[in-house]
Order: sequence, then structure tokens, then C-alpha cells
Amino acid sequence: MGWNPFKKSSWDKVGDAITDTAGDVADTVTDTANDVADTVTDAANDVADTATNAYNATKDFAEGLANDTAKAVQHTTDTCAAQANEYAKRGFDVASDEWKNGTDACIHAVSEGVEYAEWAATEAYEWLDANACYIGLNLALTSGCIAYFTPKPDPADPGTVTSASISATYLGYAATQGANTACAVALGTIITDSIWMIPGIKGNCSKKTLKNVITNVIASCNPAVLSVSLATPAGVGIFIGSVISPIVAQLVCEKVAPKGMTKAVD
Repeated sequence: MGWNPFKKSSWDKVGDAITDTAGDVADTVTDTANDVADTVTDAANDVADTATNAYNATKDFAEGLANDTAKAVQHTTDTCAAQANEYAKRGFDVASDEWKNGTDACIHAVSEGVEYAEWAATEAYEWLDANACYIGLNLALTSGCIAYFTPKPDPADPGTVTSASISATYLGYAATQGANTACAVALGTIITDSIWMIPGIKGNCSKKTLKNVITNVIASCNPAVLSVSLATPAGVGIFIGSVISPIVAQLVCEKVAPKGMTKAVD
């Protein structure tokens, strides 16, 4: 007997075949979807684990610096040297007395040690690890210093405007013998607003903490360094590059700051 379209059992067999095939397809789709989901989950976990491990390694190193003043001073010295090398490539005279004095002021800022400056967990952590951060940020900081803190022939250039503003603010306080703290707060605000625009800064630290640290560094800086560097717009870039830049790099890359300088200036 062949195919009999009028026999119910024939249609039952077709229905069973269709049902079985549909079931096989559904199972295959489900299995494939599960495989994809597992792969995506595993990949996400690998990335998360890598980022977490890098974060933890950076955190451990930072806390180690906070517990060892000599190590913190050496780390800052090394950071200054690495950054000076980058600034030299961009035309800064890092062998000048002004630059050397700025470096000394930067190192002096951590002479009493550093503290771990952790902030809210909601802050992004864009750099995978501290080493990658320094490589990328050193270049960004040198470019940012040139863009925002060095005068250009164009009077409307951001570097011309900002460096002139910083110098004028400093000279205004110096002329009236204004309080160092008030001067530091004013300068800290101007400098922070420009540094915040440098790629790699925003999202990797708290702007409030950044401003506090910069302001405190200025307030505690050797007055002779300030008078030489900030008296002219041309000296502003030297001050930012030699004094402020290495401090900012450590805050962003390792979340450490000179001890006591994360608090707001009174």
C-alpha cells in the first residue's frame, strides 16, 4: 500500500514528522542561543576579571606607597623623570633651572608621604592598568599643557588666554600681598578647569579631589618657585609641566596624592 491521502494515519505520520523536525530545529536554536550566551558571558567575565585584577594590582601598589614614604618619594621622582622626557620631546627645556626647581617642588609635595585617594565606585575606570595609564596620560598631559597653558601668537588661543589669566591672577594677589590660600584657591580653580578637559582625566578621578590636590600643592609650594614661574604667561607651562603634571598623573593612574592634600583648602 502506498500513500493514501484519505487515510488518517498517513496524515498523522506527516504531522509527527513535522512536529519532530520542528522540535529538532527548536532544540538546535535553543542550544545555539545558549552556546552564544555562554560565550558572551565568558568573554564578559574574562574582561571583568582582567579589569578587576588590574584595578586590584593598582590599588595594592597605591596602598603600598601610602605605607612607605621613601617608596612614595622615589615613585614621584621616577614619574617626574618620565614626564620630563615626554615634555622634552615637545620642546620644553627640562634642563633649565626653572624646570629643575619645579621638579624639586613636586617631589617636596610628597616628602611627608602620600595617601590613597579612593573615590565613589560610580566613577569610571577607563585605564586597564597603571602602566597603560601612564603611557597614554603622559602624552595627553604634555599635549594638554601645550594646548591650555602655553601662550601662542594668537591672543584668542586657549593657551594664551589661560596662561595670561593664571599669571594675572597670581600677580594680582602678589601686588596686594593677598593671602596665599586665597591665591591658591583662585589659581587651583583655573588650572583644574583646563586640566579637566585633557583626555583621560575626566572619568578617572573626582574633579573635586583633583581641584583640592592642585590647590593644596600650590598653597604649599615654595614661594620662590611661584614667583619665577607664574609671573609671566611663558612660565605657566613650566609650572604646570614640572610641578602639577606629575601629581595629576599619580592621582589619575594610581589614585594617590600627597598626604593631607585631598581635603578642601580652608
